[in-house]
Amino acid sequence: MIARGSLWLPLGILMLLAALSFWVERSVQGTAQDSPAVETDPEGIMENFEALRTDPAGRPRYRLSAKKLRHYSGSRLTELESPHFVQLDAVSGDVSAAARQATISASGDEVDLRGNVVVERAARPDQPAMTLRTAQLLVFPDLDLLRAPGAVAIQDGSQTLHAGAMEYDSQRRVIKLSGRVQARYIPGKG
Repeated sequence: MIARGSLWLPLGILMLLAALSFWVERSVQGTAQDSPAVETDPEGIMENFEALRTDPAGRPRYRLSAKKLRHYSGSRLTELESPHFVQLDAVSGDVSAAARQATISASGDEVDLRGNVVVERAARPDQPAMTLRTAQLLVFPDLDLLRAPGAVAIQDGSQTLHAGAMEYDSQRRVIKLSGRVQARYIPGKG
């Protein structure tokens, strides 16, 4: 009888440990699924930063700065507060864009600027400076492309333009306006 009793004690301890580990696993999984804070907490935060990207030859291509950067590991998105993006080009002139906030895609090939977006193109000897205002602007840095899916207002020396949407190819310096387009030309100005 003593030999039989000694078998039940280790077996009872193993059963208790198995039940305890099952309970711990379930409670940890339940907490991770029920807690929305885990999904919305940023993985990293940076304040007052500036980043410079160069081409393969080492020439500066564009610069991005912001008041605050938050990176989220779950979605791999990056959010910026008060971003300022400058596309650097010694030949055709710099183009800068500023907004209240922005989101950068996981691959870094798309920047979504939102809230009081202002784009400024530097003046050149053959072209006056240009200012563009819109609520949202999509920037594709590697393609040298800016796209405003909503209403835009453009001031360019002697003309003022309003359109339903816009696409700007900074390499070719071509602006495509779509939707309802209104233009006002002031002769002798600019």
